[in-house]
Amino acid sequence: MESRQIGLSLALVVPLLLLYEVTMVLVDAPLRNGAEVVVSEALGQLPLPLIDGMRRAFLIAIVGACLIWSRRQPPMVARAHWVLLEALAFAVALGPLVGWMLGGVGLSVDAPVTAAVPAPWLPFLLSVGAGLWEEIVFRLLILGGLAYLVGRWTPVTRPAALGIAIVISALIFAVYHHVGAMGEPFESGRFAYRTVAGTILGILFAYRGLAVVVYMHVFYDLLCDLRALSG
Repeated sequence: MESRQIGLSLALVVPLLLLYEVTMVLVDAPLRNGAEVVVSEALGQLPLPLIDGMRRAFLIAIVGACLIWSRRQPPMVARAHWVLLEALAFAVALGPLVGWMLGGVGLSVDAPVTAAVPAPWLPFLLSVGAGLWEEIVFRLLILGGLAYLVGRWTPVTRPAALGIAIVISALIFAVYHHVGAMGEPFESGRFAYRTVAGTILGILFAYRGLAVVVYMHVFYDLLCDLRALSG
């Protein structure tokens, strides 16, 4: 169960998060991942400099947590390649598995037409951001927070609280893709696909750890980008 070790997850996720944030600043990317926009809109009443300051404070805090945890319990970095291989295997299997569960429904079916992006590399960069920020928001914060609150404030058992949190966070994950300025028009098949995919990601987060779902999401989105490019 090395993949669930929080130190290893932080050692794998934090450098990718920092690299993504630095790259987005250096290239002055004209777009941001939807999960980042949702967080910004939730804080929309605050001054922009304060939001930027909070973003930097969050990054500093998570880097600090990574360093402190690594000193207390050094991560098993020798196992990192197995975590990445596991994430890649799950990413390759996710689309066919969800499509099979839903009778062939997939995100590639009747996909909405999207506007041309300013640079050909931008979708790949945004896919990295999606894997990072969507898993931080929907699995780490929402799923983790719900599991804690339901387990603490209701009489249900701990496994039941986790199950409730996984289902609710998956539904929120699916809804989020259809709301706001960056949302897609609602289509039941795509909503169902993301609900099932979100449930699978939630289960993997609970039992395999944050690093697995972050890199699985990144690899899955990058594979979709490559498929779109070749098609």
